[in-house]
Amino acid sequence: MNIKKYYEIRSSLSWLTYEEHALSLKLAADDSFEKGKEVMQIRDQNERIHALGLFRGSMLMYAVSLELILKARALFEEKDNILNGRISSFKEFMNQWKSKNTDGHGYMEIVNHYKIELSEKEIELLNNFQSYTSWAGRFPFPKKEDEITEMEKYGRVSGTSKTRHKQEIQVFLDKQMAAMKI
Repeated sequence: MNIKKYYEIRSSLSWLTYEEHALSLKLAADDSFEKGKEVMQIRDQNERIHALGLFRGSMLMYAVSLELILKARALFEEKDNILNGRISSFKEFMNQWKSKNTDGHGYMEIVNHYKIELSEKEIELLNNFQSYTSWAGRFPFPKKEDEITEMEKYGRVSGTSKTRHKQEIQVFLDKQMAAMKI
């Protein structure tokens, strides 16, 4: 196998680009999460809002990091189709696995299409962060009215941020990167 040819794939379709971006966001999320814990110790309304922003920001970065590593895995699986020209753009890549009525941020669409084996604990991790890629990291409420009504009635719950997630996400990233070795 000529490994060199894979490093000639344009960067927008290279799994290595997405792998690096996933890692950089994970590291930034770690820093934001730790800063949020520090700020939370200050008992002041302005600092509470600051801490919320840091935690929500870290959740968004963790979520996008997970999305990017799964897209890296998918690009890795499609590397021969990219090289031979069957896939020549990111849109064509997305069309390989994305359903017509979805936003392209669904972790499980990628997992299911490429038959990526995950443990129950890994699925739980992905489920915890999924809403942050589509709305929770950017907006106070989801698009669907029934979900909004439920949140208004029972409280705004959209995933949790725990210290153990730093390690669990790193282990998940490491596992996916190991699967992308040529």
